[in-house]
Amino acid sequence: MRTLFIRSCFVLLLTTSAPVLAQRTGLEDLVGARAGQAEGELQRRGYRNTGGEQGDDRSYTKWWNADRRQCVQIATMDGRYASITATPAPDCRQQADQRSPQRRPSWGGRTNPAGQVASGDLPGICKGQAAVAFDQRPSDVTTNQPIRSRNGATVSGWFDAGRRTTFFTCRFDEDDRFLSVR
Repeated sequence: MRTLFIRSCFVLLLTTSAPVLAQRTGLEDLVGARAGQAEGELQRRGYRNTGGEQGDDRSYTKWWNADRRQCVQIATMDGRYASITATPAPDCRQQADQRSPQRRPSWGGRTNPAGQVASGDLPGICKGQAAVAFDQRPSDVTTNQPIRSRNGATVSGWFDAGRRTTFFTCRFDEDDRFLSVR
């Protein structure tokens, strides 16, 4: 009888502690956030979108963070992040056994030897920042290619809000770091 009680307690302990054993992503605070706002925050934290797919009642996107060597899958339902789970690096089109990130991730971005973001990625960063700043979905925001100057770069863009079009400009410093959107 005592052995049965101990085994029952052990099984109960294993089944109730399983969620504690799940890998933490560090993104738990974004669950429940509006997708448009959270995408900008993901980019700010160093994640890049590597693709996605549409399910029956939700969409799934995969995001890669090269610094953390972490791939996450985000389920979006009714415009909000429903869950964020860690997933293996190959799901983000990265090699699992290599310590250095792939030279050209699927989202098309490149870094130069100094680790700065290449200008081709600035429109995507601007799109995410503008979506957050103006409370828009990133898919509703359009951006142009960057214009370079000796002080950095600017990316212009727009979105339709009801019957009017709103224009904005993102500014980046000479190292392609985001400064502002207006």
